[in-house]
Amino acid sequence: MEFEDLDLNKDWKRLMYFFIRTTGKKPTTNTLLFLIGVNELGKGKKAFSKEEKQDLMHIATCKLLSLSGYYEFEGLDPEGWPHYKAIKPVPKLSLEEQEDLLKIQMIEYFEEHIQDERERERNTKDVSHLKPVIKPKSTSSENDESNKISE
Repeated sequence: MEFEDLDLNKDWKRLMYFFIRTTGKKPTTNTLLFLIGVNELGKGKKAFSKEEKQDLMHIATCKLLSLSGYYEFEGLDPEGWPHYKAIKPVPKLSLEEQEDLLKIQMIEYFEEHIQDERERERNTKDVSHLKPVIKPKSTSSENDESNKISE
């Protein structure tokens, strides 16, 4: 199980790197659920009410769990919102296990982007020239050193 966890962690980091590179921000799990929900709704960028945002996250959760056969797409309602039905019970899991299950499904959902990050890692042997999108926080001793250099 440790090996699978290692792969999960590596692929999760790759997914985070993809979003950091493309948006400049590290998304939360809820942000990813919202994005998946918006994508599955297919109506593009628009303002959503608080209730609609919750519905979008529910759509995303159902979509992700459908990848493992727990839910099945039923169809669209008259307003174009997707609906799913449960086809087998989701196992009782701890909070950490639930989060890992969703992470695994998000990685599968965004597999194309994970593959792009793997390819980028393979093709980028020397990463010293790459600048991070989000600069790491410097420690006070680093700030003292940089101030000495610039003086």
